[in-house]
Amino acid sequence: MNTRFLETLVMLDRLKSFRETAQALCATQAAVSKRVEALEEELGVQLVDRSQRSLRLTRIGEQVVAQAEQILALEKQLKRSVQPDAPPSGRVRIGVIETVVHTWLTPLIHLLSARLPAVEPDITVDTAHNLREQFRQRKFDLLIQNDDVSELARSGESVLLPLCSFPMRWVARPTLLPHARTLRLEDLERVPLLTFSRTSGPRAHVKALFAGRAAEPRVCSFPSVQSIIQLTKGGFGVAAIPPVFVRQELAAGELEVRDGPALPPMAISLAHAEGTAPAVQAVARLTRTVVADYCEEIGPRWVSTQAFEDVHSP
Repeated sequence: MNTRFLETLVMLDRLKSFRETAQALCATQAAVSKRVEALEEELGVQLVDRSQRSLRLTRIGEQVVAQAEQILALEKQLKRSVQPDAPPSGRVRIGVIETVVHTWLTPLIHLLSARLPAVEPDITVDTAHNLREQFRQRKFDLLIQNDDVSELARSGESVLLPLCSFPMRWVARPTLLPHARTLRLEDLERVPLLTFSRTSGPRAHVKALFAGRAAEPRVCSFPSVQSIIQLTKGGFGVAAIPPVFVRQELAAGELEVRDGPALPPMAISLAHAEGTAPAVQAVARLTRTVVADYCEEIGPRWVSTQAFEDVHSP
């Protein structure tokens, strides 16, 4: 398929005029018309609705334009990538958990724009479980989450890089729980416990604390960090979350961190396929830089970069 014909159709859709399209492409109107007709013949469909006085594409034509734009973008990316010393470029699909959104995603996006302007980040926010499954299906180039995916690195399918670790603590309104002592399991059994989604590691850790006990705590699971914070501020229950999410509320005395049964830290890692594209590797390196700077800025009370070792590194 001649990509020049695709370019002509895309331009025609934008300008809605054969004359202006011909001028933009430095061609004649007859040449533009022949390109569109050749494309219609090759695809076996009508792309332009010729029954209307004003230029309109058919429904199939609109679909072809959407696909053509992607093909032309890939062609441009391919030509750029084979140039000597070409900077990383192209679309990088990134799956991230919401924890990242509430901590260092914004600095990452700013730095990507500044240092890798030819890279287009395509970000999806979801639970770790959903992201992991989509990563296995190759729907993401980069995965940033807190579940254990070390088996992918051991199998040689992926590179797994540590990023940071957030301590998990019990957070509540000051008036909700008994004071002057460390919280016990029986204290926590009396109130709803708020944590992450039903398939998450943190929820499994909370549930495991009460294994074998007569009383079953009410564990409420939420995929939204903001929902957990609002319910905790409203006194609905006790949250098992990284305190970094509520630094302002802690400083203002709206919430407090309470000592109690120990919870494992939330360890955040990054994974990408072995031998992936230069743009993906560049984003991975920049991500580690952003996270290191973030950890240094807010301090070890809230986050650590030394929580675990590289499972496999490039």
